[in-house]
Amino acid sequence: MIVAVAVGMLLLAALATLYVFSMRSFASMANYSDLNQKSRYASDIISRDIRSCLSVVSSSTTTLVLNEPDDTAGNNTTYLYDNLGGTLSKIKNGQTNVLLTGIDPDSLSFTMYQRPFVGANYEDFQTTTIPSQAKLIQFQWSCSRKLVSSQNSEGLEAAKVEVRNQ
Repeated sequence: MIVAVAVGMLLLAALATLYVFSMRSFASMANYSDLNQKSRYASDIISRDIRSCLSVVSSSTTTLVLNEPDDTAGNNTTYLYDNLGGTLSKIKNGQTNVLLTGIDPDSLSFTMYQRPFVGANYEDFQTTTIPSQAKLIQFQWSCSRKLVSSQNSEGLEAAKVEVRNQ
């Protein structure tokens, strides 16, 4: 009887360990999937706006201001990164829409590139700080989320997008 109880307890302990491991794995995968979906959504919105913009009004490592073609009231589209809050917001027509949360501190940046010079390779885009020269806009960020346990879900997003209307 004692041997049967001991073997039964070992089996129950093994099943409990497997159950806890499975639940943590499922929670991590769900968290990662949600984080990836939101990061891709923000990337798609920014890419669409960069491709369709008429020009870049101004840019810094944490702010991007675009002159949109449907901008009849003179309001530009602004992307603003809040380093303290870890959020990326889109501001258009006075309305602020938070696109992404959970951005790691100092991981988001915007970089402008100008057209290659005549005779240069197509890949030879040089960085620029002059908005009127911007032909490519690069953005990148890293996001992470901590579950109740000590596991983290992380994601990295980076892209170079061409300003087509320029």
